[in-house]
Amino acid sequence: MPTTAPAVTIAGYSHVAYPVDDLDVAVAFYCEVLGFEQLPFPDFGPTVKGAWLRLGTAQVHLGQVAEMGERVGLPHIALHVPADAWEPTIEELSARGVEFVMGPAAREDFGRPVRAAFIKDPAGNFIELTDVPPV
Repeated sequence: MPTTAPAVTIAGYSHVAYPVDDLDVAVAFYCEVLGFEQLPFPDFGPTVKGAWLRLGTAQVHLGQVAEMGERVGLPHIALHVPADAWEPTIEELSARGVEFVMGPAAREDFGRPVRAAFIKDPAGNFIELTDVPPV
């Protein structure tokens, strides 16, 4: 396998896609609780249901499935919460009834202090909140 690929340029993430078993509940969570806005959803045909959401430069694409499958490991998205907004954000999510499944906690990554907390969306998908900014 080659170690360099000069013809390949990847500049960052475009979006994260998650399966959800109740699209309306998931959209309400992402929009009403986390503050995402709903984008137009392309027409992929009558059998494909979903929603595209955006908050700043973060996009989450949700796809309706009949039933959630088994999760292996801890697949998740990580959303950046600026350090100066960390405490108020954690407090507001708690006030809105969001359950923290891990944290909030502090750790050190690569010699840098990091704060992180994990929550779940209504379909059980993990979301990490972290004060580590996008590169």
